[in-house]
Amino acid sequence: MQLAEQFDRAADRYDLLTRLNPGYHRALRRAADALVGRLHGAASPLTLWDLGCGSGLSTDAVLAAAGPDTRVIGLDASAGMLAQARAKSWPPGVSFVQALAQDLPEVAARELDGPADGAFAAYLLRNVPEHQRDEVVAAVRDQVRPGGWVALQDYHVKGDRVASAVWTVVCWGVVTPLAFVVRGNPAIYRYLWRSVLDNDSTAQLTARLEHAGFTDLAWSTAGGWQRGILHTVLARRPS
Repeated sequence: MQLAEQFDRAADRYDLLTRLNPGYHRALRRAADALVGRLHGAASPLTLWDLGCGSGLSTDAVLAAAGPDTRVIGLDASAGMLAQARAKSWPPGVSFVQALAQDLPEVAARELDGPADGAFAAYLLRNVPEHQRDEVVAAVRDQVRPGGWVALQDYHVKGDRVASAVWTVVCWGVVTPLAFVVRGNPAIYRYLWRSVLDNDSTAQLTARLEHAGFTDLAWSTAGGWQRGILHTVLARRPS
C-alpha cells in the first residue's frame, strides 16, 4: 500500500493521537513562532507554504503565529488528511492542495504569482524518498523569496544511540498501543518508528540545506522526552 493511503487510513484518528502526545502542539507553535519572527521585516500580510500540512495542525500553528490575514497554502499527498484539514474552519487566505512535495514547482506555478515569504515543513522530508530529498530541498528554496526563511521540524535520531533507544521505547511502548486502542491504523505508526530511525541525521540535513544554498542555519531541540529527538532547523535563502 502506498504511504499516502496509509495516512488516509489513519486520518480520522490522527488529531486525537497527537493530543495524547505531550508537547506536540507546543513544538509546532514554537517552530512557527520562530519562523515568523525571522520574517518580521517582510511586508504584511505574509504568504507562507505549509508543506506536509496533514490534517492542518501545522497550518493552525502557522496562522496563530502569523495572524489570520496570512495567505497559507497547505500541501499534502494524503487525501484523507486533507479532508480532515478542509473540514475545519479557516480564514479566507488558507487553501489546501493535494500533491507530493516533489510537485511543489508545478503547484507553485498554479497557486502563486511569485515566491512566498517563507515555508514551514513539519515531518515532511522523512516521508520523501532519500534520493529525492535534495530535489525537494532545492524546490523549497526556489519557492521562497530571496531573504525568506524556512522552518523544518522532524525527528532526527540517527547516530545517537540514546535518542534512538528512547524513540524505540516510546513508539513500541506508548504510540503503537495507543493507535490500537483508538483504532488509528497502527501500521502507520510502525512505519513512523522505522522512518525516524532511517531519517537524515541533523548533520546530513545540514549538508543538504547548505548544498542547496541556504545560510544562517539555526538548530534547536524540544524539551521533555523529545529532547535530542525532535529538532527544528531555521534556514534563510540568501538575498
